[in-house]
Amino acid sequence: MAGDNLRRAVRGGLLWISLGLAGVGAAGAEVRLAEARHLFDLAGGGGAALSLPSDVAIGSGGRVYVVDGGNHRVAVFSPAGQYLFAIGRKGEGSGEFRDPVGIGADARGRIYVADSGNHRIQIFDANGRFSGSFRTGNGRPIDVAPDAEGKTLYVTGGHRLTAYSPTGEVLRQWGSEGQSQGEFRYPASVLVAPEGHVYVVDALNSRVQIFDPQGKFVFQVGAWGVLPGQFFRPKGVALDSKNRIYVTDSYMDLVEVFGSDYRFQHVLGAKGKIRRLTAPGGMAIDASDRLFVAEMLANKVSVFSLR
Repeated sequence: MAGDNLRRAVRGGLLWISLGLAGVGAAGAEVRLAEARHLFDLAGGGGAALSLPSDVAIGSGGRVYVVDGGNHRVAVFSPAGQYLFAIGRKGEGSGEFRDPVGIGADARGRIYVADSGNHRIQIFDANGRFSGSFRTGNGRPIDVAPDAEGKTLYVTGGHRLTAYSPTGEVLRQWGSEGQSQGEFRYPASVLVAPEGHVYVVDALNSRVQIFDPQGKFVFQVGAWGVLPGQFFRPKGVALDSKNRIYVTDSYMDLVEVFGSDYRFQHVLGAKGKIRRLTAPGGMAIDASDRLFVAEMLANKVSVFSLR
């Protein structure tokens, strides 16, 4: 019976995606759309195309830092999309990576990389110069998000969220494997909002959990499902200038948007239809409200205007 229900739900979700029309959805669900105008793509440089890009961060001056996981590096682009340089290569030494996954940037321009295969967080300046690293104690780190000043780094991994100092001291930690509030099943992307709230994509629980900086549960966005306002396999999260919450669903191949009140608003669209992406993962929004989405299986980062 459960398997039949799942198949019916997936068929229903695929129906509203395939129709992709405002006001049309499975079981009468409304699909509200908002236009996201495509600007350009980031596809690689330095003699290598992007390979399985998983996350994006916006650094000082609007520079764009892309985790180019298949190439074991971070590719860096100008705000206009021009390739500038790469950070790292495959290896275990300082400034080298093995299967990096997540990335974050602070207000001072420092870049933080979840070097998953090497079980550590690495720190660089805006120009890619290595400045430090520390090992994580919960297995492979998946993502890292600093607060604005880079004094606290929030790292997902091992069914929990850990707050570290920049030197690797554990400041606090919360969560365990489970489905209750404050528990996780394979948390993915993490984001620190300007006011300090921490947004965690709880991937297998199909939700985004929001906490205060000390780990107190604040709110949950989304739940398992394949209808608007629900997630099947969320991966990335970002906030725009109006504090709207953007969440990628890597199974449904789209981006859903929630208001600052945490209520579902719309799905990103294009010419009256749902804008389909290819296994979208991590993403970031710059000061001009341009959305950068890592499309892992398309080996590119797509850039859209949200204004």
